Parts: sequence; C-alpha cells; structure tokens
Amino acid sequence: MDPRKQRSRDRLYAAALELAAAQPITELSVTQLADAAGVHRSTFYEHADSPESLVESALTSELDTLRGALMTDRSDAVTALVTVTRGVLEHILRHADIYRRELSGGGGALHAMLSRHFRGTTEALIERGRVELDVAVDGMPPADVADAAARFLADGTVGIIDGWLRHPDPQVELFLRAYAALLPEWWPHRPAV
Repeated sequence: MDPRKQRSRDRLYAAALELAAAQPITELSVTQLADAAGVHRSTFYEHADSPESLVESALTSELDTLRGALMTDRSDAVTALVTVTRGVLEHILRHADIYRRELSGGGGALHAMLSRHFRGTTEALIERGRVELDVAVDGMPPADVADAAARFLADGTVGIIDGWLRHPDPQVELFLRAYAALLPEWWPHRPAV
C-alpha cells in the first residue's frame, strides 16, 4: 500500500475506534468518520463500505498482528498460545467500551468477527501441526472433526470473553485461569492453578 493511502487508512482506523468507543457502531455515519479522520468521503469508501466494516477492519488489523506473531513464535505451543491470548485480552481491554457494547447479547458483527478470527487461528495451528487434534468421532471424517473443533473453540472463546467483560473489573490473570480450566484437553494449555 502506498504511504498516502496507508496514512489515510491509519487515520480512519483511529477515528473509527475512537468514535465506536463513544457510541454504538450502528449510529456512526460515513460523514462523521471521514470528518474525524480528516479525509474525504470518497477516501472512506476506498477503505470500507460501511462504518461497521471500518470498525471491524480496524480491530481485525490489530488481531492479525497478534496472529502473525503467534505463527512465527518459535517457543513451545503452550507458551506461544498463552502469550498471544494475553495479547488478545489486552487488545480487548484497550477497546473494552466497543466490545462490551457490541458483544452484549451474544450476537452481532463483532461476535462473528472474533469467532472467525479465532477459528482461523485454530485452523492454521492445526494445519501447521502446532496443535494436534487427537479426537476422533465415529462416522465423521477427520476434516469435519477439525472444523467442528475449531468452531467450538472459537465460539466458546468469544462467549467467555463476553462474560469476562461483564465483570466490573476484568483481570487478565483471572480470565487466563478460567480459560485454562475450561479449555478442551486437546488444546495445549497449562492446567488451571
């Protein structure tokens, strides 16, 4: 991406995250976002087709950076996963106002976005052999079992995050302990303390 377009995208992302922290995403307008970013409406449409998709892209960009670090991390799977999970939780806390509001009720675009992101990460880890899925289901092809496992883990993780954010003072360490206690045996993790 050329530097000018990158600067515009960065300004739009920053404006989207700032405004979405203050009001529901569905109430944001293209004009409001373009004005806050100091760009023309046509520039907005070069980067997104709606305020919702811009907020999703801004959040996904941060999550993709964390995923990239996980994929190149050379430490053992448990250490790498705990490190990236901590990073995801810190990301969520930085944008807690957005996630709290938009995850409320268990549905919506951000629930789906997080689920897709976590499912993609799980699938990549299984495909690369970083995580071994030693689960078989009679009559079900291994690829279908892997797909079901990735979806189960992704949606369960989003549900735990939603509940964690409802706590008046969400603590990363508390989440990590609860998560470790609830993770399936096939997923690499340290036992709950």
